[in-house]
Amino acid sequence: MKAARETSARLLEAIEPLADALHPPAPPVEAPDIVCAPESLDLKPYLRILRWLLEDGETLRALGFPEQLDALGPVSALLGGAKEKLAAAWDKAAAKTLVAVTDRRIITAKTNAFLEQAEIRQDLPVDRVRYVRATTTQDRSARLAIDLITRDENIPWLFHPDIDDTQVGALAAVLAESMTLPDDERDELQRRRHAPIEAGKKIDSTDTRSTEPTGSEAAPCDVE
Repeated sequence: MKAARETSARLLEAIEPLADALHPPAPPVEAPDIVCAPESLDLKPYLRILRWLLEDGETLRALGFPEQLDALGPVSALLGGAKEKLAAAWDKAAAKTLVAVTDRRIITAKTNAFLEQAEIRQDLPVDRVRYVRATTTQDRSARLAIDLITRDENIPWLFHPDIDDTQVGALAAVLAESMTLPDDERDELQRRRHAPIEAGKKIDSTDTRSTEPTGSEAAPCDVE
């Protein structure tokens, strides 16, 4: 077994330059200027994995480590209450979700699965972002939250009070740069807007005709 391992190691050492020449290794990924994470969090393991996931020329713009509260609904619902659920979520563990924003997409992952298996939860192209809302929860900790809205879903993120508010605001701003409504969706909304108006006009027109007197009603005849 020892001889086999040594042979394999020498073989890998011999072919490594050829492999690098055919497909150069991805350059290391540096931490972006925008990082929404507790100061104690070590970013190096995440950056090492992202190095192999980013495409050629893709730029990492921001990193966030919020709690993605799927079970609690959108941020608008969080603002109205659910304080006990919010506290319980953070008691379990903070920073369970990784959010990596590049110039092309938004990558989300559960931190444990990402570090152990490089497993991604969502890979969302930036052109699918419809709206971004940043706000503050109405509890004593006043935690910042971001609501990312796409055509198909509403993704709420809640940030730990220890995370710098300025960084969370910068993350929301980067996401907001991608807000767009495609022409086909805009046209569909316009059609939905005008459809009830046109229907109402037809009903009014029909009602007017039905209440107009007929010729016999306009000039009744006396029967002797």
